[in-house]
Amino acid sequence: MGAEKPCDTSSASVFIIGLIAGTGCIIVAKMLFEMKAVGSTGELEIFNPPVFESFVMFFGMLFALPVWAIGEFVEKLQARGDLAKEAAIAAKPKISCMMLMSLGVPAIFDLSSVLLMMAGLSHISASMWMLLRGGCIVFVALMKQFVLGDKLTAAMWVGVSTITVAVLLVGLSSTMVDDDDARRRQLAEAPADEVVADASTMTMGVLLTLAGTFMQSLQYVYEEKVMSGESPAPPWLLIGMEGLFGTLLVVLVVYPIAGVIPGNNHGVFEDLDNTLAQLDNNPQLLNLSIAFCVLVFILNSFSVLVTYMLSSVWHAILDNFRPISIWAVELFMYGYTNGEHGEKWTKGSYLQLAGLGVMLLGTAIYNGTIALPCFPADDLLAANDERSTPALSRSPLVSRNPSGEWTSGSKTSPYVKRAQVGDEPMGRGGQYHEYREPMLSSKVGVSVQK
Repeated sequence: MGAEKPCDTSSASVFIIGLIAGTGCIIVAKMLFEMKAVGSTGELEIFNPPVFESFVMFFGMLFALPVWAIGEFVEKLQARGDLAKEAAIAAKPKISCMMLMSLGVPAIFDLSSVLLMMAGLSHISASMWMLLRGGCIVFVALMKQFVLGDKLTAAMWVGVSTITVAVLLVGLSSTMVDDDDARRRQLAEAPADEVVADASTMTMGVLLTLAGTFMQSLQYVYEEKVMSGESPAPPWLLIGMEGLFGTLLVVLVVYPIAGVIPGNNHGVFEDLDNTLAQLDNNPQLLNLSIAFCVLVFILNSFSVLVTYMLSSVWHAILDNFRPISIWAVELFMYGYTNGEHGEKWTKGSYLQLAGLGVMLLGTAIYNGTIALPCFPADDLLAANDERSTPALSRSPLVSRNPSGEWTSGSKTSPYVKRAQVGDEPMGRGGQYHEYREPMLSSKVGVSVQK
């Protein structure tokens, strides 16, 4: 374990940009669900297209493909005339079509997760949604224990239990309807077409979000069990291919199905013609959609730089601080826009605040940052342990595809070869012996953050 990297001006700037992008990404997504526009019927209605926002998110990840291609071109350009570098580039495993096609399976899990969580975000506040995503850590930790056989310590179980309590507190806060909202409904002061976030719709949002986090945990466990370590693709390429598969699945599969499944969007789950009409009639919707797409790419890029330029400890701080920054911005926006955007402080906010505190406590206990009496624990963050919360909340296909010092895992090349000692190749139970290809250059890794 190396020494803690100093927090200089450049690394602090990367941390701030990552925090702003992460906060802005969720705020903009929620703002889209709060806006109105004239639809295909000529009537003013709420903009509520979870499939469209899923499409925009995956499309934003597509930007990683040209970044990867440019990086490959620059690397080859710099290697011209240098026989050692040219030999190293030639020695890299070739990226096969079969390997790229195999990424379609985790993309299906990811698409299911994004659709469910986007649908959940349309029913609950951005801060509540962000806190409920902490449930992914619980699901992944449980699956590591019972599916992958990666045993958790007693202190980790205490942390998982504490985070579970936090998720329950945040979920229960959705059932506490503010008295003012109740009186408004009774007096019918709200317009007929306004979607009122009462207890039933908010509970639905909570359930959809938790279902999305569960699907995300299935994706991560599948990647670790079946694919992690098998694919030599650079992380930029992995992110871009996930965006490509997600975009194609939304356009060719999800939208046709969403147009026939019964729902509350002109009788179907999502009416594409109505969504396009709203985008055409309200330029602000189009501008916010473009901003959301760009922020997704910036978030994916800068979040990994936090780990590279500082440490996984700071990456955990970034993950933990996002719910706080999102909530603070939402409260400010509610007052600044006279309730048009953001969220106000209600009776349920006290329970949500308690859930936030318990979530931070549970995360610290799980990571070993806070030691409990009679529960010996290791500092998972300092050790860059794959069971730490930053690792649990990121795709193993990326986080376990190390690339030099640009990711938080082991300091090896993404093209490292592994050979079994004392066992059959590809067998089980043997110890691994690692060796590096000579002169392999590092590549930038990216962490998927939704």
